Amino acid sequence: MARIVFLLIATLACGDAYAQLDMNLGVSGSRSYSCLADFTDSGIGYGVRVEMAADLNDRFQFVGNLSYDRHNSDYSSLPVMAGLRVSTTSDDDMFCYVQATAGNSYRVMGEGDNETAWVANAGIGTVWNRLGAIVEYNVSRDKWSWVSVHTFIRLPLGF
Repeated sequence: MARIVFLLIATLACGDAYAQLDMNLGVSGSRSYSCLADFTDSGIGYGVRVEMAADLNDRFQFVGNLSYDRHNSDYSSLPVMAGLRVSTTSDDDMFCYVQATAGNSYRVMGEGDNETAWVANAGIGTVWNRLGAIVEYNVSRDKWSWVSVHTFIRLPLGF
C-alpha cells in the first residue's frame, strides 16, 4: 500500500512530462559560392547530419551537431558545431525558428591535404511535428561560403 501511495504522489507531483532533448537525423544539399565554388567545379554538394537540441526554456534551445558534407570528389568536410536556436512560439509540435552556430570543421581536400578551420552559420527553419527543414548560410575562416538546405526527422528523447 505504501508503494502505491508513493507512486501516486510521485505521479501527481511530476505534472506534464515532455521530451527536453531532441535528436534530429537528416540529409542536406548545398550550393557553394565565392572561392569554394571555383574549387568544387559544380558548386553542388550533399551531406548527412546528426543534431541534438536541448530545451533551455519554452523558446530557446541549445543545439549541437555533427555533419558530413561532400562538395565534390576532391573536397569534403566534417564540421562539429554548437549554438543557439530561438523559436517564434512556445508550441513544441509546430514552430519556426532562427538559429546560429559556430564550430570547427575538419576538411579533406584532395590527396592528403587535410586541415581544420573555424566555421559559422545562421539559418531559419521550421518544424512540423516530427519533420523539419532549415536553410543556412555558412562561412568559414578563409571566407569560403555556401548555402545549405537540411531536412530532418525529429526524434524526441525523454531525458
